[in-house]
Amino acid sequence: MPIQLPLGLSIRPRVDFAGFIIGRNGEAVSRLRGNLDPFIYLWGESGAGKSHLLQASCHQAQAEGGRPAYLPFKSEHGLEPAMLEGLEAFSRVCLDDLEVLAGKPAWELAIFNLFNQLSEKGAHLVAACDRPPAQLPIQLPDLASRLTSGPCYHLIPLNDDERLELLISSAEKRGMSMSVETAGFLLQRIPRDIHFLTLLLDRLDQASLAAQRRLTIPFVREILNL
Repeated sequence: MPIQLPLGLSIRPRVDFAGFIIGRNGEAVSRLRGNLDPFIYLWGESGAGKSHLLQASCHQAQAEGGRPAYLPFKSEHGLEPAMLEGLEAFSRVCLDDLEVLAGKPAWELAIFNLFNQLSEKGAHLVAACDRPPAQLPIQLPDLASRLTSGPCYHLIPLNDDERLELLISSAEKRGMSMSVETAGFLLQRIPRDIHFLTLLLDRLDQASLAAQRRLTIPFVREILNL
């Protein structure tokens, strides 16, 4: 059964738990994979891996026969609170970029109602945000209470060694070989955001296949104009 998502939102196929470098986030990842908590709250700066973990959680739910939904709200433009209606039919709902919706009464009420509906169904909700729940400008007290009702984890960004490991292991997962030297060259010249690194590897993968060339420093310099 394919992952079913509202509004045609898609989950990247390679974004799973196996591709996540845990670093100092072992407890958060273990708790999320355990799938025992009705609600989990993840927060951290951009590039800490929040979106990756939400999507990985959806992939796991699908593999276990569930019906997951992933909704990112980085840009609320064109979206309406009514889109949350009916999500109680899903076994796991992952809401990304929750900070975008905080302080907006209609959205807050819709999220609160979804919280209660999923709880009644025994389904799971995971939310990701750029700050802890106490710092969100939530106007609905009942929702503020719900957001502190489950485990809350601050995701720690990867350090340089962990980013190096991520680049090399992600390249191998795509069937490419990336040397430590090439990975180090890239990390010195590109943004450290995990999502950006993933998109960059997709680009290099396509270029490497088209040119039938290995990921050497001269090749990546040429493709990325570094």
